[in-house]
Amino acid sequence: MKAVRIYGEKDIRVEDVAIEDPKDDEVQVKVKYCGICGSDLHAYLEGWGLPTVPHPLTGKTVPITLGHEFSGEVVKIGKDVTNLKLGDNVAIEPLIACGKCENCRKGDYNFCNNAVGPDGSGNFLGFSQDGGFAEFANVQGVFAHKLPEGMDPKLGAVAEPTAVVYEAVKKSGLQEGQDVAVMGAGPIGLLMALLAKISGANNIYIVDVSEVRLEKAKELGIEKTLNPKEVDVNDAIRKELPNGVDITFECAGAQATFDTALKVTKRTGVLQVVALFGQDVSMNMTDAVIMQGIDIITTLCYNNSFPAVLGIINNNQEDFRKIITKEIGLDQAVDEGIKSLSEDKSQVKILVSPDL
Repeated sequence: MKAVRIYGEKDIRVEDVAIEDPKDDEVQVKVKYCGICGSDLHAYLEGWGLPTVPHPLTGKTVPITLGHEFSGEVVKIGKDVTNLKLGDNVAIEPLIACGKCENCRKGDYNFCNNAVGPDGSGNFLGFSQDGGFAEFANVQGVFAHKLPEGMDPKLGAVAEPTAVVYEAVKKSGLQEGQDVAVMGAGPIGLLMALLAKISGANNIYIVDVSEVRLEKAKELGIEKTLNPKEVDVNDAIRKELPNGVDITFECAGAQATFDTALKVTKRTGVLQVVALFGQDVSMNMTDAVIMQGIDIITTLCYNNSFPAVLGIINNNQEDFRKIITKEIGLDQAVDEGIKSLSEDKSQVKILVSPDL
């Protein structure tokens, strides 16, 4: 089968590779669509997250088949899988977990204690196990979630990044009628603002230096767009909300946006960190955080969220279709996909399909 394989920093190849039959607890999926994530770009540019020594759970090292935001059709079933049947369309929850450690047993399998390699490689398909930029993929049956009847598999490929922001909504405690700000209008920031809208947030402000991305936010019904090159974000928000917003979602991962997030969050509010940060962040812990009563909460991936996420997408299909901006084949995954995502700010979610 054809697959997009990464060997290391700036070394990706489209190759023909064999695929084994699924293990007893796995299903084999004919991949229909796989989204390109910013982490795929980091893997390509920096070799980020890739196993250079055998991963403790999978035993895998590079080369690895990239891709973790995917949907497909079940074509083979291991003998121990009882929740699926041949022909089911599924969205893949791309986590790797032992199922036995303390965190797995209490349901926090996204923080599996045995899934992080000594080189920092993580617990994801597409990084520490072969993923979805291929014609077929083997996945654990418990992590293959059946799509709602009649749901387009394209939308199934949007489930993974939506699960990321759904987890942020859960942890932040967002309630209907609250005011929120979203730092960053990249793919995750746009999904964050969309899910805040669906969850019943009142005023939703989204902040970015790219007018192209802010226009995309308006297409999603987020009217309160702020460009820090044009306005003082804190002044603009507090002109309408003197006390600030109830919750700020940090989806940019930079010192400047983190500083702004602290400023616009009301006293006793919540700063929910969604992004990963490439560099250390500093803050005045006493004056800017403790004395303001601000709770800083982090999140990583998701757990026990996919069924709810698929229901949300199914009930808001037209909005989620607007997130998909391009569809390409496996041969175009690097030049027209991964590289394009970094250079073209109009791209939100690029889908790769083996059928194109």
